[in-house]
Amino acid sequence: MTEVDTPAGDKHRREDARTRLLELINANWTTQAISVATQLHLAELLSNGPRPLRELAESTSCHPPSLLRLLRALASLDVVAEREEGSFALTDLGALLQPNVPGSLAAWAQFCGTSSWQGWSQLAECVRSGESVRKRALGADGFNHLQGDADAALLFHRAMVSLTASVAAAVVQSIDLSGAESVVDVGGGFGELLAAVLGAHAPMRGVLFDLSHALEGARAHLAEAGVADRCEVVAGSFFDGVPGGADVYLLKSILHDWDEAHCAVILGNCRRAMGSHARLIVIERILSPRMTVSPHDQAVARSDLNMLIGTGGRERTKDQFEAMLEAADLRPTAMVELTNRYSACEAVPM
Repeated sequence: MTEVDTPAGDKHRREDARTRLLELINANWTTQAISVATQLHLAELLSNGPRPLRELAESTSCHPPSLLRLLRALASLDVVAEREEGSFALTDLGALLQPNVPGSLAAWAQFCGTSSWQGWSQLAECVRSGESVRKRALGADGFNHLQGDADAALLFHRAMVSLTASVAAAVVQSIDLSGAESVVDVGGGFGELLAAVLGAHAPMRGVLFDLSHALEGARAHLAEAGVADRCEVVAGSFFDGVPGGADVYLLKSILHDWDEAHCAVILGNCRRAMGSHARLIVIERILSPRMTVSPHDQAVARSDLNMLIGTGGRERTKDQFEAMLEAADLRPTAMVELTNRYSACEAVPM
Protein backbone atom coordinates (compact mmCIF):
# COMPACT_ATOMS: atom_id res chain seq x y z
CA MET A 1 0.00 0.00 0.00
CA THR A 2 1.40 3.39 -1.01
CA GLU A 3 1.23 6.49 1.15
CA VAL A 4 -1.59 8.01 -0.91
CA ASP A 5 -3.69 4.86 -0.34
CA THR A 6 -3.35 5.13 3.44
CA PRO A 7 -5.38 7.21 5.88
CA ALA A 8 -2.24 9.34 6.31
CA GLY A 9 -2.14 9.88 2.54
CA ASP A 10 -5.79 10.92 2.51
CA LYS A 11 -5.12 13.41 5.30
CA HIS A 12 -2.15 14.84 3.40
CA ARG A 13 -4.26 15.37 0.27
CA ARG A 14 -7.00 17.07 2.29
CA GLU A 15 -4.46 19.39 3.92
CA ASP A 16 -2.95 20.27 0.54
CA ALA A 17 -6.40 20.94 -0.90
CA ARG A 18 -7.35 23.09 2.08
CA THR A 19 -4.15 25.13 1.79
CA ARG A 20 -4.71 25.67 -1.92
CA LEU A 21 -8.36 26.66 -1.44
CA LEU A 22 -7.45 29.04 1.38
CA GLU A 23 -4.95 30.77 -0.91
CA LEU A 24 -7.66 31.22 -3.54
CA ILE A 25 -10.15 32.59 -1.01
CA ASN A 26 -7.65 35.05 0.43
CA ALA A 27 -6.37 36.31 -2.95
CA ASN A 28 -8.40 39.53 -2.71
CA TRP A 29 -5.74 41.16 -0.53
CA THR A 30 -3.24 41.25 -3.38
CA THR A 31 -5.61 43.25 -5.61
CA GLN A 32 -6.14 45.85 -2.91
CA ALA A 33 -2.49 46.09 -1.86
CA ILE A 34 -1.32 46.65 -5.44
CA SER A 35 -4.18 49.03 -6.20
CA VAL A 36 -3.38 51.14 -3.14
CA ALA A 37 0.26 51.23 -4.22
CA THR A 38 -0.87 52.91 -7.44
CA GLN A 39 -3.21 55.29 -5.61
CA LEU A 40 -0.29 56.38 -3.41
CA HIS A 41 2.01 56.68 -6.47
CA LEU A 42 4.65 54.51 -4.80
CA ALA A 43 6.15 53.37 -8.10
CA GLU A 44 6.72 56.95 -9.22
CA LEU A 45 8.24 57.85 -5.86
CA LEU A 46 10.66 54.93 -6.13
CA SER A 47 11.42 55.36 -9.84
CA ASN A 48 14.79 57.05 -9.22
CA GLY A 49 16.02 54.56 -6.64
CA PRO A 50 15.44 53.33 -3.08
CA ARG A 51 13.91 55.67 -0.52
CA PRO A 52 13.50 55.34 3.25
CA LEU A 53 10.14 54.89 4.90
CA ARG A 54 10.20 58.38 6.41
CA GLU A 55 10.46 60.06 3.01
CA LEU A 56 7.79 57.85 1.50
CA ALA A 57 5.41 58.56 4.39
CA GLU A 58 5.95 62.31 4.01
CA SER A 59 5.43 62.22 0.26
CA THR A 60 2.24 60.17 0.50
CA SER A 61 0.85 61.82 3.68
CA CYS A 62 0.58 58.36 5.25
CA HIS A 63 0.85 57.08 8.82
CA PRO A 64 4.43 55.72 8.80
CA PRO A 65 3.81 52.46 10.72
CA SER A 66 0.81 51.65 8.51
CA LEU A 67 2.67 52.48 5.32
CA LEU A 68 5.46 50.19 6.50
CA ARG A 69 2.95 47.36 6.78
CA LEU A 70 1.75 48.00 3.22
CA LEU A 71 5.30 48.17 1.88
CA ARG A 72 6.27 44.93 3.57
CA ALA A 73 3.14 43.28 2.14
CA LEU A 74 4.17 44.53 -1.31
CA ALA A 75 7.67 43.17 -0.67
CA SER A 76 6.15 39.73 -0.05
CA LEU A 77 4.57 40.01 -3.52
CA ASP A 78 7.84 41.06 -5.18
CA VAL A 79 6.42 44.48 -6.07
CA VAL A 80 9.03 46.24 -3.95
CA ALA A 81 12.19 45.03 -2.23
CA GLU A 82 12.99 45.79 1.39
CA ARG A 83 16.60 46.82 1.96
CA GLU A 84 18.63 46.09 5.09
CA GLU A 85 18.82 49.77 5.99
CA GLY A 86 15.02 50.05 6.04
CA SER A 87 14.56 51.61 2.62
CA PHE A 88 12.45 50.23 -0.21
CA ALA A 89 13.17 49.84 -3.92
CA LEU A 90 11.14 48.92 -7.00
CA THR A 91 11.39 45.44 -8.47
CA ASP A 92 10.80 44.55 -12.11
CA LEU A 93 7.16 43.88 -11.24
CA GLY A 94 6.78 47.13 -9.37
CA ALA A 95 8.30 49.10 -12.23
CA LEU A 96 5.22 48.21 -14.31
CA LEU A 97 3.09 50.23 -11.87
CA GLN A 98 4.67 53.43 -13.19
CA PRO A 99 2.01 55.04 -15.39
CA ASN A 100 4.12 56.05 -18.37
CA VAL A 101 6.40 53.07 -18.97
CA PRO A 102 5.92 50.50 -21.76
CA GLY A 103 3.63 47.73 -20.58
CA SER A 104 2.35 49.75 -17.61
CA LEU A 105 -0.48 48.17 -15.61
CA ALA A 106 -0.91 51.09 -13.24
CA ALA A 107 -4.34 52.19 -14.43
CA TRP A 108 -5.64 48.62 -14.57
CA ALA A 109 -4.42 47.98 -11.01
CA GLN A 110 -6.14 51.12 -9.76
CA PHE A 111 -9.34 50.29 -11.67
CA CYS A 112 -9.49 46.75 -10.28
CA GLY A 113 -9.16 48.00 -6.71
CA THR A 114 -11.70 50.81 -7.02
CA SER A 115 -14.39 50.98 -9.72
CA SER A 116 -14.40 47.27 -10.54
CA TRP A 117 -14.05 46.21 -6.92
CA GLN A 118 -17.52 47.37 -5.95
CA GLY A 119 -19.13 45.25 -8.64
CA TRP A 120 -17.53 41.99 -7.56
CA SER A 121 -19.18 42.26 -4.15
CA GLN A 122 -22.53 41.84 -5.95
CA LEU A 123 -21.64 38.70 -7.89
CA ALA A 124 -24.22 36.59 -6.05
CA GLU A 125 -27.05 38.94 -7.02
CA CYS A 126 -25.87 38.96 -10.64
CA VAL A 127 -25.76 35.15 -10.76
CA ARG A 128 -29.26 34.92 -9.27
CA SER A 129 -30.80 37.53 -11.56
CA GLY A 130 -28.71 37.18 -14.72
CA GLU A 131 -28.38 40.97 -14.74
CA SER A 132 -25.27 43.12 -14.39
CA VAL A 133 -24.70 45.51 -11.51
CA ARG A 134 -25.20 48.38 -13.96
CA LYS A 135 -28.52 46.98 -15.20
CA ARG A 136 -29.74 46.43 -11.65
CA ALA A 137 -28.73 49.92 -10.52
CA LEU A 138 -29.35 52.04 -13.61
CA GLY A 139 -31.84 50.00 -15.62
CA ALA A 140 -29.53 49.49 -18.62
CA ASP A 141 -26.19 48.01 -19.57
CA GLY A 142 -23.60 49.99 -21.46
CA PHE A 143 -21.23 52.86 -20.79
CA ASN A 144 -23.50 55.91 -20.71
CA HIS A 145 -22.68 56.32 -17.01
CA LEU A 146 -19.23 57.52 -18.08
CA GLN A 147 -20.73 60.45 -19.97
CA GLY A 148 -21.31 62.43 -16.80
CA ASP A 149 -18.26 61.33 -14.82
CA ALA A 150 -15.00 62.56 -16.34
CA ASP A 151 -12.80 61.00 -13.65
CA ALA A 152 -14.41 57.57 -14.04
CA ALA A 153 -14.17 57.79 -17.83
CA LEU A 154 -10.49 58.73 -17.66
CA LEU A 155 -9.62 55.84 -15.35
CA PHE A 156 -11.64 53.37 -17.43
CA HIS A 157 -10.00 54.33 -20.71
CA ARG A 158 -6.52 54.44 -19.17
CA ALA A 159 -7.15 50.93 -17.81
CA MET A 160 -8.17 49.76 -21.29
CA VAL A 161 -4.96 51.23 -22.71
CA SER A 162 -3.04 49.17 -20.13
CA LEU A 163 -4.65 45.96 -21.33
CA THR A 164 -4.51 46.80 -25.03
CA ALA A 165 -0.83 47.72 -25.49
CA SER A 166 0.58 44.20 -25.71
CA VAL A 167 -2.38 42.98 -27.77
CA ALA A 168 -1.92 45.86 -30.20
CA ALA A 169 1.73 44.93 -30.66
CA ALA A 170 0.72 41.33 -31.36
CA VAL A 171 -1.86 42.45 -33.94
CA VAL A 172 0.79 44.42 -35.79
CA GLN A 173 3.16 41.44 -35.75
CA SER A 174 0.65 38.71 -36.54
CA ILE A 175 -1.89 40.17 -38.98
CA ASP A 176 -0.95 41.31 -42.46
CA LEU A 177 -2.57 44.69 -43.15
CA SER A 178 -0.08 45.76 -45.80
CA GLY A 179 -2.66 46.11 -48.57
CA ALA A 180 -5.08 48.26 -46.58
CA GLU A 181 -5.30 52.01 -47.04
CA SER A 182 -7.86 52.78 -44.32
CA VAL A 183 -8.99 51.35 -41.00
CA VAL A 184 -11.83 52.08 -38.56
CA ASP A 185 -11.39 51.22 -34.89
CA VAL A 186 -14.96 50.67 -33.70
CA GLY A 187 -15.35 51.55 -30.03
CA GLY A 188 -11.62 52.24 -29.95
CA GLY A 189 -11.42 54.17 -26.67
CA PHE A 190 -8.24 56.23 -26.47
CA GLY A 191 -6.93 54.58 -29.65
CA GLU A 192 -4.09 52.38 -28.39
CA LEU A 193 -4.80 49.69 -31.00
CA LEU A 194 -5.35 52.17 -33.82
CA ALA A 195 -2.16 54.07 -32.96
CA ALA A 196 -0.15 50.84 -33.18
CA VAL A 197 -1.69 49.89 -36.54
CA LEU A 198 -1.19 53.33 -38.06
CA GLY A 199 2.34 53.53 -36.67
CA ALA A 200 3.25 50.29 -38.41
CA HIS A 201 1.51 51.04 -41.71
CA ALA A 202 2.21 54.53 -43.04
CA PRO A 203 0.54 56.11 -44.98
CA MET A 204 -2.61 54.21 -43.88
CA ARG A 205 -5.37 56.48 -42.57
CA GLY A 206 -7.68 55.72 -39.68
CA VAL A 207 -10.93 56.62 -37.96
CA LEU A 208 -11.31 56.36 -34.18
CA PHE A 209 -15.03 55.85 -33.53
CA ASP A 210 -16.43 55.97 -29.99
CA LEU A 211 -18.74 57.80 -27.62
CA SER A 212 -17.88 61.38 -26.77
CA HIS A 213 -16.44 60.59 -23.33
CA ALA A 214 -13.46 58.92 -25.04
CA LEU A 215 -12.65 61.50 -27.68
CA GLU A 216 -10.61 64.13 -25.84
CA GLY A 217 -8.31 61.46 -24.47
CA ALA A 218 -8.18 59.78 -27.87
CA ARG A 219 -7.00 62.94 -29.58
CA ALA A 220 -4.24 63.39 -27.01
CA HIS A 221 -3.19 59.74 -27.18
CA LEU A 222 -3.09 59.67 -30.98
CA ALA A 223 -1.11 62.91 -31.04
CA GLU A 224 1.39 61.52 -28.55
CA ALA A 225 1.78 58.45 -30.77
CA GLY A 226 2.51 60.70 -33.76
CA VAL A 227 -0.40 59.52 -35.90
CA ALA A 228 -3.04 62.21 -35.28
CA ASP A 229 -2.48 63.73 -38.72
CA ARG A 230 -3.64 60.46 -40.30
CA CYS A 231 -6.56 59.82 -38.00
CA GLU A 232 -10.06 61.27 -37.78
CA VAL A 233 -11.81 61.11 -34.40
CA VAL A 234 -15.56 60.60 -34.76
CA ALA A 235 -18.23 60.55 -32.06
CA GLY A 236 -21.06 58.07 -32.33
CA SER A 237 -22.67 54.85 -31.16
CA PHE A 238 -22.06 51.56 -32.95
CA PHE A 239 -25.73 50.79 -32.26
CA ASP A 240 -26.72 53.59 -34.63
CA GLY A 241 -24.15 52.94 -37.37
CA VAL A 242 -20.45 52.71 -38.20
CA PRO A 243 -18.35 54.92 -40.53
CA GLY A 244 -18.28 53.37 -43.98
CA GLY A 245 -15.80 52.84 -46.75
CA ALA A 246 -12.75 51.52 -44.89
CA ASP A 247 -10.63 48.54 -45.89
CA VAL A 248 -10.35 47.16 -42.34
CA TYR A 249 -12.69 47.31 -39.34
CA LEU A 250 -11.35 46.55 -35.86
CA LEU A 251 -13.54 45.36 -32.95
CA LYS A 252 -11.37 44.80 -29.89
CA SER A 253 -13.03 43.74 -26.63
CA ILE A 254 -16.38 45.06 -27.84
CA LEU A 255 -18.56 42.01 -28.39
CA HIS A 256 -17.80 40.52 -24.98
CA ASP A 257 -19.46 43.57 -23.40
CA TRP A 258 -22.86 42.69 -24.87
CA ASP A 259 -25.47 39.97 -25.13
CA GLU A 260 -26.28 38.25 -28.42
CA ALA A 261 -29.00 40.69 -29.46
CA HIS A 262 -26.73 43.72 -29.03
CA CYS A 263 -23.85 41.91 -30.74
CA ALA A 264 -26.10 41.23 -33.73
CA VAL A 265 -26.78 44.98 -34.05
CA ILE A 266 -23.09 45.86 -33.79
CA LEU A 267 -22.03 43.26 -36.35
CA GLY A 268 -24.92 44.18 -38.63
CA ASN A 269 -23.85 47.82 -38.62
CA CYS A 270 -20.26 46.84 -39.34
CA ARG A 271 -21.42 44.65 -42.22
CA ARG A 272 -23.46 47.49 -43.73
CA ALA A 273 -20.46 49.81 -43.49
CA MET A 274 -18.13 47.35 -45.22
CA GLY A 275 -17.48 47.25 -48.93
CA SER A 276 -17.19 43.94 -50.74
CA HIS A 277 -13.41 43.75 -50.21
CA ALA A 278 -13.29 44.97 -46.59
CA ARG A 279 -12.14 42.86 -43.63
CA LEU A 280 -13.48 42.73 -40.09
CA ILE A 281 -11.07 41.73 -37.31
CA VAL A 282 -12.71 40.75 -34.02
CA ILE A 283 -10.21 40.62 -31.16
CA GLU A 284 -11.42 38.82 -28.05
CA ARG A 285 -10.51 36.19 -25.51
CA ILE A 286 -11.69 32.75 -26.63
CA LEU A 287 -13.59 30.63 -24.12
CA SER A 288 -12.70 26.94 -24.07
CA PRO A 289 -15.57 24.56 -24.90
CA ARG A 290 -14.72 22.74 -21.68
CA MET A 291 -12.85 24.42 -18.85
CA THR A 292 -9.61 23.03 -17.44
CA VAL A 293 -7.37 24.05 -14.56
CA SER A 294 -5.06 26.23 -16.63
CA PRO A 295 -3.92 29.88 -16.60
CA HIS A 296 -5.70 30.44 -19.93
CA ASP A 297 -9.06 29.15 -18.74
CA GLN A 298 -8.79 30.92 -15.40
CA ALA A 299 -8.06 34.25 -17.09
CA VAL A 300 -10.99 33.88 -19.49
CA ALA A 301 -13.28 32.67 -16.69
CA ARG A 302 -12.40 35.73 -14.61
CA SER A 303 -13.19 37.98 -17.55
CA ASP A 304 -16.44 36.13 -18.20
CA LEU A 305 -17.63 36.76 -14.64
CA ASN A 306 -16.43 40.35 -14.91
CA MET A 307 -18.67 40.79 -17.95
CA LEU A 308 -21.61 39.27 -16.08
CA ILE A 309 -21.09 41.77 -13.27
CA GLY A 310 -20.11 44.87 -15.18
CA THR A 311 -21.74 44.95 -18.60
CA GLY A 312 -24.15 42.07 -19.03
CA GLY A 313 -21.90 40.53 -21.69
CA ARG A 314 -19.93 37.29 -21.80
CA GLU A 315 -16.89 35.57 -23.21
CA ARG A 316 -17.56 33.13 -26.06
CA THR A 317 -16.13 30.08 -27.77
CA LYS A 318 -14.69 30.06 -31.26
CA ASP A 319 -17.84 28.38 -32.58
CA GLN A 320 -20.06 31.01 -30.95
CA PHE A 321 -18.09 33.88 -32.49
CA GLU A 322 -18.19 32.26 -35.90
CA ALA A 323 -21.95 31.66 -35.63
CA MET A 324 -22.54 35.33 -34.78
CA LEU A 325 -20.42 36.45 -37.70
CA GLU A 326 -22.23 34.16 -40.13
CA ALA A 327 -25.61 35.40 -38.87
CA ALA A 328 -24.44 38.92 -39.78
CA ASP A 329 -23.59 37.82 -43.35
CA LEU A 330 -19.86 37.67 -42.58
CA ARG A 331 -17.67 34.69 -43.45
CA PRO A 332 -14.94 33.80 -40.93
CA THR A 333 -11.62 33.29 -42.72
CA ALA A 334 -8.97 32.89 -40.00
CA MET A 335 -8.43 32.65 -36.26
CA VAL A 336 -5.04 34.02 -35.16
CA GLU A 337 -3.70 33.59 -31.63
CA LEU A 338 -2.23 36.82 -30.31
CA THR A 339 -1.06 37.26 -26.71
CA ASN A 340 -2.44 37.35 -23.16
CA ARG A 341 -5.15 34.84 -24.13
CA TYR A 342 -6.49 37.04 -26.95
CA SER A 343 -7.18 35.86 -30.48
CA ALA A 344 -8.20 37.64 -33.67
CA CYS A 345 -11.08 36.26 -35.73
CA GLU A 346 -11.00 37.65 -39.28
CA ALA A 347 -14.11 37.78 -41.45
CA VAL A 348 -15.16 39.13 -44.83
CA PRO A 349 -18.56 39.81 -46.39
CA MET A 350 -20.33 36.75 -47.77
